[in-house]
Amino acid sequence: MRTKNAAETDGRGLEANRNNHKLSNSNRVITSLAAGALAGAIAKTVIAPLDRAKINFQTSKTPFSHRKAVRFLVKSYLNEGLTSLWRGNSASLARVVPYAAIQFSAHEQWKRMLGVDVAGHQSVAEYRRAIAGSLAGVTAVSLTYPDRKSVV
Repeated sequence: MRTKNAAETDGRGLEANRNNHKLSNSNRVITSLAAGALAGAIAKTVIAPLDRAKINFQTSKTPFSHRKAVRFLVKSYLNEGLTSLWRGNSASLARVVPYAAIQFSAHEQWKRMLGVDVAGHQSVAEYRRAIAGSLAGVTAVSLTYPDRKSVV
């Protein structure tokens, strides 16, 4: 009789080794909050120069073009330095990091509650995964933008 090695699966698509490394639910929430916050911060910081160019075109009468956007970024860099491309990023991070943390953690929790990872049929798992994503978005918006009563 052949035994499974750590790389083989248990029939549900999960690694057999996974059961040996179970986290408590509170540790799972903390881990996913940290992962979501970090992912949101990195994503927003990488995109910040492009966001700055977008805001420049939104607040000026200059029509957008890719060439003009690149010209704006180069001009900002030459006149104000490299860090000018990330001006305003801390304000964006103050909004994005909590939202991303809660959304990612809520998605993991909703998937767990809806049994996405243990569903027997792929079509049911996909349906539940979509519901989990929707509920995670509602959860994150409700908790990070409490003044928006029309969302819930």
